[in-house]
Amino acid sequence: MNKKIILAIVGVGVLLGGAIGARIAIQPKGNNGPAISLLVGNETGNVEFYQQLCDEYVAARNEAEPGSFPYSVLVKGADLGSIAGTIQSDNTSVPDIYSVANDNVGKLAIGGKARMITNEELIAQVSADNSEAVYQVCESTVQGTKSLYAVPYISQALFLMYNAKYVTDQQAQSFEGLAQAAAAVGANVKAVEVTGTDGFNFSFPLLARNNATKETSFKLYANGTHRSRAGTDFQGDDMISVTKWMQHYYANPNGLGFPSDSGWTLDLQNDKAVAVIGGAWHYNSFVTAVGSSNAKTAIIPTFTLTADDVFGSMSAGTVMRGGSFCDVKVFMVNQNCSDEKYPYAQQLIKYLSSTSVQDISFSKQGNIPAYSTFADNIDAIAASYPDIPEATVNLAKAQSGMIPYGIPQPI
Repeated sequence: MNKKIILAIVGVGVLLGGAIGARIAIQPKGNNGPAISLLVGNETGNVEFYQQLCDEYVAARNEAEPGSFPYSVLVKGADLGSIAGTIQSDNTSVPDIYSVANDNVGKLAIGGKARMITNEELIAQVSADNSEAVYQVCESTVQGTKSLYAVPYISQALFLMYNAKYVTDQQAQSFEGLAQAAAAVGANVKAVEVTGTDGFNFSFPLLARNNATKETSFKLYANGTHRSRAGTDFQGDDMISVTKWMQHYYANPNGLGFPSDSGWTLDLQNDKAVAVIGGAWHYNSFVTAVGSSNAKTAIIPTFTLTADDVFGSMSAGTVMRGGSFCDVKVFMVNQNCSDEKYPYAQQLIKYLSSTSVQDISFSKQGNIPAYSTFADNIDAIAASYPDIPEATVNLAKAQSGMIPYGIPQPI
């Protein structure tokens, strides 16, 4: 899973390279230096994009009211997949503001590596702009008190990528259609493969739900509980039926394939599979494998339970849709951020996580916004930014279209 982000607000920046630890702006213990630091993901152009945003923000604040934002900003980039581990080990050399995926929020807050969000306007913005489920994963209970510790600003979800050379848009709407397309190519060609057999990349059957009602009996650490059936439960009739369907689809020579983590690209290149379920971080590899003219995306397809699949109260003919973890990337304030910087760090986060800036981030960098109404606004936003590539818009529609069929990944 691609986890990103490093923003650093520092008076004078030092360009660092090499390993992740060396890519983070070094601050004095307690981050009491003359500037605030911020960490963002190091995707192409991301650091430069956020640096410009921060520079413009500071300039506009001080032009409107001289001295109202007494810090400069230096943005640094890193591969955020390992940043949470770095912060847990030693947060003294980590920027004042850092970004991680939402499943790290609890352990960083409980581990004393993050300051709670106290800016009331920022708290209200997070509450108003995001779904209840997203808000909840940004909270953590520390010493008996539940508080907001993280602010979402980028989302990501799994979706379908299919080879339009073999799969029609209509066939891509269902797993049955994908199997039909695969069978037309060859006897053992797989309809769809996943990019890994781990619990994230192979989550679509686990998180499947009724396509019409969007309901599921599945619970995963509900209300923070996991030691009882009330907290985690995969025993409902619908989940047993989905498991039986998955067994049958896997047994189908033209059904599901489990390649190695890199084998899916070879299978697509060699026409041994016609589609894959993955994330935006897999998209470039997918395009390389099938060619840009054949690369298309869609939300994860539906499947129809048959008489051989259904169990208990479930009825044959019920249409389900594969689900996804719909995660968010969040900003957090380092526990080492000084009291002097703390209010200004939150003000900067409020600006960078606003819906308007998330829209600009999408238009310029292809970052999918986290706010809950983005899916309804994609076409309008694309019309406002005519330079957005069509592939970026389609990727956004595929990912945001999965939000009603997913949950944020809990700790």
